[in-house]
Amino acid sequence: MNNPTAQHHPCPNCGHEMEFSAQAGQLFCQHCQQAFEQPTREITNVIVEKNYEQQLAELEEQAETTEQIITRCNNCGAEIVLPQNIVADRCRYCDSPIVASGKSQRQIRPTALLPFKISKKQADTSFQKWLNSRWFMPSAVYHEAKTKSFHGVYLPYWTYDCETLSEYTGQRGEYYYVTVYYHVQVNGRSQRRSRSERRTRWYPAAGLVRNNFDDLLIAANDKFPDELQNALTPWHLAELTTYHPDFIRGFQEQSYSIPLSDGFETAKLQMRPEIEDTIRADIGGDTQRIQQTAIDYRKIRFKLILLPLWVNSFSFHNKTYQFLVNAQTGEVQGKRPWSIAKITTVILLSLLAASAILFYFLKY
Repeated sequence: MNNPTAQHHPCPNCGHEMEFSAQAGQLFCQHCQQAFEQPTREITNVIVEKNYEQQLAELEEQAETTEQIITRCNNCGAEIVLPQNIVADRCRYCDSPIVASGKSQRQIRPTALLPFKISKKQADTSFQKWLNSRWFMPSAVYHEAKTKSFHGVYLPYWTYDCETLSEYTGQRGEYYYVTVYYHVQVNGRSQRRSRSERRTRWYPAAGLVRNNFDDLLIAANDKFPDELQNALTPWHLAELTTYHPDFIRGFQEQSYSIPLSDGFETAKLQMRPEIEDTIRADIGGDTQRIQQTAIDYRKIRFKLILLPLWVNSFSFHNKTYQFLVNAQTGEVQGKRPWSIAKITTVILLSLLAASAILFYFLKY
């Protein structure tokens, strides 16, 4: 499976394995501290998207095949079995970057990626700012979290393009107003008054609407919580470049664990609100009811891409808290524990302040 030539990229000066530097935007040798421009003949911004139905058929034919990725470290010679869903990492013996290359019959390989732009040092700075802005975190966490080190990970994402043709039935509502009379008691006497109330007349509606979707982004790996990954947006996908092993060197690359078809089912959920908005606009009127919708998904295309993350975590009271940094923009998202003592202090201070204000007004 492996192509040793593609995997091996020694430093021209000292022979040590080079890795990609986010700060330099080039290959970098940690041993002699020099950057080298990577070859660009295979790197373009022309990203090819694949036919969804055709790819599903090919995967169905290969459904019974299995895969185990075994690669060799060209720095120390160790033969390494990579864990499930990992196709690039560091050698566990000498810490050199390793990239398993070649094509798998079962796995779809990524065609594009966003290179790391945020360095580990910049990620750590963003992380410290994020920590310092969380006042309600237990004080013990600050020291513990700061001792952890980030590691760079390329996570896989599906993107989907498609056209939809939606046939619907529903109702169009048009507002009208009527005068309603009622009685109230004033000084022991009944008085008749009136008010205007809004009502709705409903009319049947039916039609056909079209929508076009481009680059719907769906996480293809459940390694990290969806709420953290989704909160790292936006990603500037216009900066995608074609996949090349040089970009991966020194980082961990994870393969997808969410199948292509499952990813498209999630994409359908993303499409639904826009489709319904289009239907409501087509129905018109003041308000709308959508009763039935039949959606035909057409011209479906997809690509598998890699997005760069810096990952960190710490344990507190036997629970792990994860932090992710968007390595393109520096956006930080994470989970954290809450300090009951600090929250209680704020509540008590708020109650004291409210009591003081109330006492002042009652006194004067």
